[in-house]
Amino acid sequence: MASPTRALMNNLKPFLASTTHRTDIILSHTSRLLSTTSGVNSLLTTLFFTLTFLHAQLTRLLSARYESLALSIASRASETLLPGETLIATIQPPHLTLASWCAAVKAAGDTVEDGWILMRLFGLFGVYSGARKVYVEGKRDPVIKSLVWAKILARAGFQVLENGAFLVRRGVLRGEKWTARERGLWVWSGRLWLADTVLELLRLARVRQLKYNEDFGAEEVDEDEKDKKDFSIQSRALEKRWWRSLYINLGWLPPTFHLSFYDEERSPVSEGWVGFSGMVPGLIALQDAWRETA
Repeated sequence: MASPTRALMNNLKPFLASTTHRTDIILSHTSRLLSTTSGVNSLLTTLFFTLTFLHAQLTRLLSARYESLALSIASRASETLLPGETLIATIQPPHLTLASWCAAVKAAGDTVEDGWILMRLFGLFGVYSGARKVYVEGKRDPVIKSLVWAKILARAGFQVLENGAFLVRRGVLRGEKWTARERGLWVWSGRLWLADTVLELLRLARVRQLKYNEDFGAEEVDEDEKDKKDFSIQSRALEKRWWRSLYINLGWLPPTFHLSFYDEERSPVSEGWVGFSGMVPGLIALQDAWRETA
């Protein structure tokens, strides 16, 4: 009769073998993902906005803790005061573990953001490549053609300004003039990113108005046939791609709107919403990159 230990080991062997196999598949897939630019970029995007959202929640909890502590001190002090007396005091916030976590998450987010922006440092080459493709292939619809070229100009301007702001932040561009311009560079790069996002939403609206005809490979038809022919969706996959593009750009709206303010404290978009909405395009891009490296 087999001992209980041997029986347990025999039962565990298939489980351990299966777990090892699944772990190997996941690690190999992750390695392939991180070997691609799109994979790293989507991962950094998702991680940055996740940390932003987490920092917002930790900050909210920390503020609530400090407020509760202040009210507790005030209630105790009021018991020792005579009627009509007022106590004015400045209290140093105590060190809390939550405060350390909040600072650590903020530092991690800043580090990830630097890596995320660094990956876009040579983005002008991608803008040129996209512009060249549009110039060579062209667009049949004049509205879409105008929107696409406007997007290219906005993206190019955004990339130039963001590169400048990032290089000032990292101390590559030095001097009082550059330092004084840094905030403006960040703000205007954010505004151009917002413009690019809005233009893309308008392009998607036009594509839908054309019943997905222009950008999704339908054959061109004669003017006389336009009233007779119904432009149908080419496939479910293309319709799904349109919706994913819509979700991505709707996700970019709150962060880009937030970045367009000189004083982000006056932005109606909170840090929590910036993080939450930014995770949407990040996760969609990460899902696409994961599928492409399967």
